[in-house]
Amino acid sequence: MKSKILISFFVILLIFTLTGCDIITPVIPEWMKAEEVVTSYWQAIINRQYGLAECFCIYDGIWYNKIDEWEEYININSEDVCSFLLIFLDDFYKPTEVIGDTAIVYVKIIADKIVVPCNSDLHKKMNGNGIDDIDVFEYETELIKQNYPYGNWELK
Repeated sequence: MKSKILISFFVILLIFTLTGCDIITPVIPEWMKAEEVVTSYWQAIINRQYGLAECFCIYDGIWYNKIDEWEEYININSEDVCSFLLIFLDDFYKPTEVIGDTAIVYVKIIADKIVVPCNSDLHKKMNGNGIDDIDVFEYETELIKQNYPYGNWELK
């Protein structure tokens, strides 16, 4: 019984293919594409893949140059042996705006410096839960839609 259903499925798929009927693919709205690019950019920075983050930006643009700032921020806050930096994309704090070939994505980034009690002096500085410092960054990220090759969004 299962093999008959499977064979029927393949026969119908073959008929659609031969007659030129394409399977309808869903259309992804532009605001979702822009948010996906911003998410990929921040994921690359969080994973310290700075070269990959550059791929989502216009060369020598605002966000391209901000990669160096974030690399320095991460390195400075990760120097201590007894602490590590946890960065994550928290949320889009406003709806994404798309106007023509420009999009604005409102993103919130949170950086937590987690302190591990590896000596008594450091343990005294902790505020009880091991989180020494929390920074919240809210960015209005502007993107522009490129005309080459597939009309991808890139950070300005």
